[in-house]
Amino acid sequence: MLYSLSTDVIIDTIHALAAMQMLSSSVDERKILAPLLDNDRRGTLVLLVKNAFAETMLDILPYVENADLDGEIPSESPGHQPPDDGADHLLQIELRVDKTGVVVRPSVHGLVRRGLESVIVMRVLESVALAASGNGASALSACFGAKTREAISSLLSVLSAPGAPLMRKPFVL
Repeated sequence: MLYSLSTDVIIDTIHALAAMQMLSSSVDERKILAPLLDNDRRGTLVLLVKNAFAETMLDILPYVENADLDGEIPSESPGHQPPDDGADHLLQIELRVDKTGVVVRPSVHGLVRRGLESVIVMRVLESVALAASGNGASALSACFGAKTREAISSLLSVLSAPGAPLMRKPFVL
């Protein structure tokens, strides 16, 4: 199954979560998160999102048939990445299918896509916190690190679940 992830959607989610986290954060933590809301830094966020996507593919590699970072050719260096070209980039992942032709039940494909996005978002927020210094940095990186691990665990649970639930016939006397 092919999933396409939009960098715009992922960045919108990063903005939303950073803004929500700032509501209950210390002054030091707000200083770390505030730059994420600056639209002039969108290009940096796009690069962080692409890197988080690649790291996520490595986490779920047994389920990955193919992945595409917005047209990058695997055997070649992508070259200089502009700070921001204003475009929405598509990150695509094709998941391996089982013998029935589906990796997950059709009703949960949207959840798989959201799960992928969630892992990427948390990974970007964790990276930003890890790169920061100051009193709030370690607390934020620990918080987002735990959320990253939770999101990966949830995604792997969905991907490893049977394609269809086991249904037993009712027992009749």
